[in-house]
Amino acid sequence: MPKKILHIILAIVFLPVCFVAIYTLYEEICSISVLSKSQLYFFYGCISYLVFHTIVFKPEKLYVFGHEMMHAIVAILSGGRVTSFNVSKSGGSVTTTKSNILISLAPYLFPFYTILVSIAYFILLHVKNAFLVSLFLNRPFLFVLGLTLTFHIVLTIDVLKIRQTDLLGAGYIFSIELIFFINILIIAFIFSILFKNIRFLSFLNNFILSTKQAYIDIFKQLFL
Repeated sequence: MPKKILHIILAIVFLPVCFVAIYTLYEEICSISVLSKSQLYFFYGCISYLVFHTIVFKPEKLYVFGHEMMHAIVAILSGGRVTSFNVSKSGGSVTTTKSNILISLAPYLFPFYTILVSIAYFILLHVKNAFLVSLFLNRPFLFVLGLTLTFHIVLTIDVLKIRQTDLLGAGYIFSIELIFFINILIIAFIFSILFKNIRFLSFLNNFILSTKQAYIDIFKQLFL
């Protein structure tokens, strides 16, 4: 079977997963009744980036740096080495001794700056006085968390408007679906930490059950 046909079939089969994931996340978000002052700072961060992106400028070079860093980090974690790394006004590039689908899609799947900020915050919690860190840095952390996550999502969407060679390995449409799905999982995980009403394991359980039912319903409609 030609590779292109296989990619198309894979994209069609995976499509219900994306619809179920976003609907399940929507249901979980609807369960949030009241936002605390600290939780609001997360959304202040989201809104602040959107305003900055719309009115001031798009920090594309910053995104390109994070993009190439994710390629490099995942390549190293996969057992490869980075032989060249370049970021400029015109774009960026990284050359590694190993290549696979995860390395190619990593920048679109994982928010580099959100991960960086989270690691820095949790290191501070363990190195410094945890109570003082949470007292004085909790709200700024939530603000930056919202800002960097929105930065990742908005710039990723912006970049995907242009055909990316990174996505060709697994098929362009399937790669976009996978990027969408993994980002939904990441958002659900972050929300489960922020909001008591949302539990990540509950989200996964509802998602799996709903996905199973979706495929059963599709099978019945097509073959029974």
